[in-house]
Amino acid sequence: MATYSYIGYSPDIILGVGGFEQEIMLDESFDPGEDRRVFNVVDQAGPVPIANGDPDTGTIFDGNRINFVEGDDATQQGTVTDIAGNNIPGLTPGGDIFLQTNFQIMNPEGDTINFYSVEVDGVLAGYVTSEPLVPGVVYTYIFRDVGPNNAPDTTDPTALVDVPCFVQGTLIQTPKGETAVERLEVGDLVVTADGQAKEIRWIGSRIVDVSRADALHLRPIRIAKGALAEGVPGSDLFVSPNHRILMPAADMQLLFEEAEVLVPAKFLLGLHGVDVVADAQRVSYYHFIFDEHEIVISNGAQTESLFPGDIALSGMGHEGRVELLELFPDLSDVSRPEYGPTAAKVLCKHEAKLLVSRYVR
Repeated sequence: MATYSYIGYSPDIILGVGGFEQEIMLDESFDPGEDRRVFNVVDQAGPVPIANGDPDTGTIFDGNRINFVEGDDATQQGTVTDIAGNNIPGLTPGGDIFLQTNFQIMNPEGDTINFYSVEVDGVLAGYVTSEPLVPGVVYTYIFRDVGPNNAPDTTDPTALVDVPCFVQGTLIQTPKGETAVERLEVGDLVVTADGQAKEIRWIGSRIVDVSRADALHLRPIRIAKGALAEGVPGSDLFVSPNHRILMPAADMQLLFEEAEVLVPAKFLLGLHGVDVVADAQRVSYYHFIFDEHEIVISNGAQTESLFPGDIALSGMGHEGRVELLELFPDLSDVSRPEYGPTAAKVLCKHEAKLLVSRYVR
């Protein structure tokens, strides 16, 4: 039996622009504290095949290609709550849950995003996406394909959204020297970029089969030795695509009004020595958190600790998210006043393109 959760959007916060199958938009009034939904699914392997004849393995979030009200998987039930864990009125707790429709949409920069509608007992419960949507941005409809063919594989409950992670074997600087990330424990001290020793408050890990067709976007990024600067990193560094790297440069202040900035590894792919590990199979990912967002030394490069923003929390499995919110209860509040800001300015995609262009000239 698989138990997994996704964080998505309430039905009324997604707007159709010029007709739902032309353009969609996350309403500018979007409030993460009010307008998100948690889809908690219990999926059992059943003795009876799903409606299209495939075996019911209990590992695929199935759709309703054939059985439009009950869904194709008779042993797939779920409960939908708000972000605080309260059941949503009008939706049956433990009802038949399924992916009703899969859309593919495109953002203004030309990137494609999978967009799933979720129903419980035939009632629209909300939407989940392969990447978070930006309020007020219009996304263009490309095509639609009713699930389950493009459904996420629930053996990896974080398949929809990537959590920033280190790959097993990454060496983290501690007061006792470099330590492999998989050997770190809660309570251990890690040396931050400003020379302080900070205590790890929480550690998470997961194993991801990145060879699957629906998980290729989770393949690690390799930053080769010396790719960022002379001797930086000191050895090849492997991180998840959304893991952010601190990038100092002589003209950074002029470009971004900051002396140093954080850039997701996937936005550095234009740099020589930065590439996707195309032949990766099963990858062990690790992430850890401090009382504040910190910059740590990993394989000699400056990288971030986990920042528990909306994207990261969305990408965690249910148990990991519950554990983290128990330790840091203020993270359930959209304002997150107790945790504070990121350790440095975070570049968006078009800003990162400008940065990369300066490096490769």
